Amino acid sequence: MRMKQFIAALLACACLISSAFAAEILPKERMVVLITIDGFPAWLWEDPTLPVPTLRKLAREGASAKAMTISNPAVTWPNHTTLVTGVTPAKHGVLYNGLLLRPAGLPPKLEPWKDKNALVRVPTVYDLAFKSGLSTAQVDWVPTTNSMTLTWEFPEIPNPNGVIEKELAAAGVIDAAGFREFTKRNPAWRDMIWTKAATHIATTRRPNLLLFHLLVTDAHNHKYGPGSPASHTAFAYADACVRELLDGIEAAGLKEKVTLVITTDHGFKTAKRIIRPNIVLRREGLLQTRGPTVASCDAYVSVLGGSAMVFVTNPEKRASVLPRLKELLAKVEGIERVVEPKDYPALGLPLPEQNGQIGDLILLAKGGYGFHVSPIGEEVVSDVTPDVYAGHHGYLNSDREMDGVFLAWGRGIKSGARLERIANLDVAPTVAALLGLEMKDVDGRVLRELLK
Repeated sequence: MRMKQFIAALLACACLISSAFAAEILPKERMVVLITIDGFPAWLWEDPTLPVPTLRKLAREGASAKAMTISNPAVTWPNHTTLVTGVTPAKHGVLYNGLLLRPAGLPPKLEPWKDKNALVRVPTVYDLAFKSGLSTAQVDWVPTTNSMTLTWEFPEIPNPNGVIEKELAAAGVIDAAGFREFTKRNPAWRDMIWTKAATHIATTRRPNLLLFHLLVTDAHNHKYGPGSPASHTAFAYADACVRELLDGIEAAGLKEKVTLVITTDHGFKTAKRIIRPNIVLRREGLLQTRGPTVASCDAYVSVLGGSAMVFVTNPEKRASVLPRLKELLAKVEGIERVVEPKDYPALGLPLPEQNGQIGDLILLAKGGYGFHVSPIGEEVVSDVTPDVYAGHHGYLNSDREMDGVFLAWGRGIKSGARLERIANLDVAPTVAALLGLEMKDVDGRVLRELLK
């Protein structure tokens, strides 16, 4: 009798072990979808009237953090790069929404569509996944141009000759006019197309890692201010886009294999007063205009919303111009602080000798103020007008209004796990862990408290 009980117990154990192995999903069968909803502040998530039922449901069923510290500067491309590298901009090198060029005697200019390897100086999680034999994909993720480690793509500016683009065109999702006018059409329409592209890639290609960026929320927060009725409507639409993608994943029978990680690049705040530092430079003879444009300059200020980069554009005058700039700009209403290079590392930013794109000085705006690039006019500081954005980001990441949202749901995520605060540095190593990989030499950590 005892022998029969012993054999029965062994068989039961064998069944349990077999079931456990059967339930395990191999890395090549997993899918992690990293979604960013642009400009989604943690403070807005706390508003119970924000109409995002899909995201609320995913947060309840999955895991979340009360707040996520972002990186300086609080701009889209630098923070999207931090999310996939796990290191600060001081290390990954992306400081703007493009590569900044510094022609002598002229304002710096951005070239956004440079190759990813000309911008990003460290490995990304999609590089690691691709080189480990996993499939990768992106929809509207930046910067990724000619990355060589993305298996499928539908980029921010789609290519009518691309594989995925042709398939969507054949399905009637987008036509020739849509491709031709893509960047000129409204952001909600573009998010619609990007969502259909992400759903198509997820269900037909089943990549192990899919990066997906939604943009309409940033546009409405800028134009109308975060927390406005228009802003709430934009977030409701972004929520519907996430729902559409999730519905597609479930209909394709992939739900049990998928993990969603949903986050953002930066928060948002409203400014009531606008600072135009280039008017100061024009008055002081450091900048010359021809009509509305800058004809030449010894110095120039590029703005990032709540902060601004000050450049000496005439190297021969650097020794005399730089101290003068600091003295002039420190006196301007609304400028809280003029940051010198010695303080850059404490902000997670590179020294000028490490990255020549960084400003010679950085201006920080006080609460309620934002920067504008125009050198035209007489008022250096004025109230916000209809032709100037009310909503801004770009403030220091120590500003709690710059905190972002973070939630995770699905395979490998511990239901009900709640964290007080994480950093966006933690996202890439956590995504790697969900794929059975390890990112080395990163500043972030794996959020093991959220993982089963």
